[in-house]
Amino acid sequence: MCTLSVIPRADGYTLAMNRDERIARPVSEPPQINQIGNARALYPRDHAGGTWIGTNEAGVALALLNWNDVESLGAPPKSARSRGLVIPALLDSRSVGEFRGSIGRLDPRSFLPFRLVGVFPDERSIVEWRWDLQSVAEKTWPWEPRHWYSSSASDAEAQRFRGEACCKAWAEADAGTVPWLRRLHASHAAVADEFRICVHRTEVKTVSYTELDCTPVAVACRYFAGSPCEMTEPLPAGEIRRTP
Repeated sequence: MCTLSVIPRADGYTLAMNRDERIARPVSEPPQINQIGNARALYPRDHAGGTWIGTNEAGVALALLNWNDVESLGAPPKSARSRGLVIPALLDSRSVGEFRGSIGRLDPRSFLPFRLVGVFPDERSIVEWRWDLQSVAEKTWPWEPRHWYSSSASDAEAQRFRGEACCKAWAEADAGTVPWLRRLHASHAAVADEFRICVHRTEVKTVSYTELDCTPVAVACRYFAGSPCEMTEPLPAGEIRRTP
């Protein structure tokens, strides 16, 4: 249950993500630097020890969305593990090729369906992997701005209503800038209340906003714990210097 925006640049990218979650769930920990294999990684941590977003010292970013509308061909696991554990298991990868090897070794059968988006600045590549309980499918997107949407109410309706709001927002004079991204992710501009980008449903709301800004030198993380519509400025949450 999220909205993800990726704005690539010639020398990096800006990524923004809302996390929509049940209000009853425990509060997540803000981003911290962790050692994963041979790479340093920066990500927030949920109650199960996993995460929905992260980056590493190669500038690679990963973001995970639940896949709610999938027509799965396999049987769901009897005891499913938190999908948030997927990203920490993969964040030591520095390239698309390394990532393919890592995800090939990851046994997804214990996870419910998900979509995983990877941003690889050195290769100017955006790749999406989808797990439908039977197989992992891969799709490469152009190095261009793109949005993804997930909602427990309906992924398709979230795509429809949030997509319409994003499309209108791209007509604004400062479209694609960081201030524009923050306004977009704090937006209540949608025809249907339950599919607004900044969610305020009875049991579900947008509980955090995370922003990654990748340059040739470093990846900076900014984080706001709470509804994006309430933030004045996300707080600095760490930085990783990029290494080859």
